[in-house]
Amino acid sequence: MIGGTLLPAKASNQSQGTDLPRAGQIGEVVCGSDHGQSYALYVPSGYTAAKRWPIVYFFDPAGRGRRPLELYKNIAEKYGFIFAGSNNSRNFSSDQSASVNSIWRDTHERLSLDERRVYSSGFSGGARVAGAMALSCPQCQMAGIIAHGAGYPSSRADPHDKLLYFFAVGNRDFNWPEVVTVRREREAHGQPYRVRVFDGSHQWAPVEVMEDAIQWLILKAMQQAVMSPDPAFVDRQFQLIQSEMEVAKKKGDAMGQLSAYHSLVSDFGGLKSGDEFAKNLGVLKQSDALKRALKSEQEEIDEQFALEREISPKLRNYTEGKTDDPNALRLEIVRAMSALRDQATHTKTERKRLIYGRAFDDIWVEGIENGQQALEARQWETADSCFELMAQVSDNAWPHVLLAQTHAASGKSKQAIRDLQQAVRRGWKDREALESDVRLSVLHSDADFQKILAELDRP
Repeated sequence: MIGGTLLPAKASNQSQGTDLPRAGQIGEVVCGSDHGQSYALYVPSGYTAAKRWPIVYFFDPAGRGRRPLELYKNIAEKYGFIFAGSNNSRNFSSDQSASVNSIWRDTHERLSLDERRVYSSGFSGGARVAGAMALSCPQCQMAGIIAHGAGYPSSRADPHDKLLYFFAVGNRDFNWPEVVTVRREREAHGQPYRVRVFDGSHQWAPVEVMEDAIQWLILKAMQQAVMSPDPAFVDRQFQLIQSEMEVAKKKGDAMGQLSAYHSLVSDFGGLKSGDEFAKNLGVLKQSDALKRALKSEQEEIDEQFALEREISPKLRNYTEGKTDDPNALRLEIVRAMSALRDQATHTKTERKRLIYGRAFDDIWVEGIENGQQALEARQWETADSCFELMAQVSDNAWPHVLLAQTHAASGKSKQAIRDLQQAVRRGWKDREALESDVRLSVLHSDADFQKILAELDRP
């Protein structure tokens, strides 16, 4: 089917939902079986119901279903994948299962899908939803997961799963230790995995990393005889990993060599001969160089957690009101977090800057999430105090948006407008996020709110 044609609904009982978007374009879809659920959808321009297509379900922690599709739609087009992003699944939402079930059911009823190539992906809390979808939903029959900035969901159905699991994490991401720990576990258990560490913080992975993830899923599908092998594609992937291995050798990067050898041995079995690489992998695992690298890696994890243990209990006591002097405790937290932030900026060694930066970010996110939980529970004062505290220790605009949500929900519209103005002063640029935010909908008729949106429209 050529781009620009309207995709027909596959099942007649979906007529109460919205039409699907045109092929080659991102569109919004309301689920036919539950009008309270919706998702963003992208199908390749060459889509036809005569063929079965792989699909990736995306989960954003803020329920922005379009966000990953806007980032990665060219990958979907290039490799012939359908991408669907939930608009309802978000951190602390009351019923994640409804979001997962609705998007799965609606796409399966409307689209021609390859049931052997159904995948999930998510960022941060959304990565845990994606993992839970694959690990705890037998009827979903997921083949693999692409997790951005997080490891496993809080509860796992099977600690020895054989799911394809791709982890993408920034070197400055506070969840880096978690991904490292999961990598070690899957390596020890012989479970399929690939980890890509990129230069960045807590975020959706760069496009090139996501493309690597899709290429890996395609390669594994060929290895598992789910797809017919494409010799040219396999050769390109093989040569790419070999190049990574050679670069790691020249740099004396034992961890890089481990990653490359692991892939050459585990990802190309039945497609390429790997006896030589298996032997080299065995030698590397016994080497002093790898042992030193693994020890250094663990020391980074331990140092980060030690820093967090000094502040996190105080933050928890402050949030829960377990203090006789909240102002003194607040000041103590601000001083400790400010010191961490300064060390992350000014410490001489890159290794130490990473450790301090990850520790600060993890505690900061803990404070934000404490406030979000209070907001969901309609505990306005607690939410307000958490967001105010995190705004005090960081120049990030996000706490001010959360303060606006809190004040709007508690009937303080004028204060909510001031919060949004402060968010813009601190660099907030996402008009769509404000306009689509349900908690801010009470502000839509406010002239000052419209001025904020107009300001965000300016180049």
